Amino acid sequence: MLAVWAGLGVAHAQPDGQPDATPRYTVEVVVFRQPPMGTTVEESPSDRPADFRPRMAWPLRPVGTDGLGYERLPAAERRLNRTAARIDARPDFEVLWHVGWIQPGLGADRAQAVALPPSLTAVGLRGDLRVYRERFLHAETRLQWQQAPSAYWIMDQSRRMRSGESHYLDHPALGVIVRVDERPQSTDPGDAPAD
Repeated sequence: MLAVWAGLGVAHAQPDGQPDATPRYTVEVVVFRQPPMGTTVEESPSDRPADFRPRMAWPLRPVGTDGLGYERLPAAERRLNRTAARIDARPDFEVLWHVGWIQPGLGADRAQAVALPPSLTAVGLRGDLRVYRERFLHAETRLQWQQAPSAYWIMDQSRRMRSGESHYLDHPALGVIVRVDERPQSTDPGDAPAD
């Protein structure tokens, strides 16, 4: 049962009564649509939907609520607001999802994936993202944008990350910017921000 709670990002005490020393991170993601590169590249959309391996992915919780999933970061605390606004202002570009959350730095076997909200299916986008920490930080994106009835742009990538830097994941029709920042460790378990 403890592994389940740890996997959901709930703080717990170590056997000696000390708070869990698992590092915590602020994760921010900007997912946007960009004009496909045209006929000058070999990449083109698939005529079949993605066959992603099933995994548990939770939507983000609203700020200040309890439950499953990571808690959404308030918009005022996001670092990529200006970057997202500049992307959205460019002709033929559209920011589809800009969000942030707080999560523990768990390994690939325990870090939960974040599901894109169901509202994005209206623009043909579905999938999930996951950030985990082994020896290094990693970000995984499993996204599918249905451009037309038989045209599926699929983005299935994993990228090694550095904390405190913005990383751009390239794709012919989609773009993703991910930023992961380590949060200071709290000395009082009651002061730890909730997941």
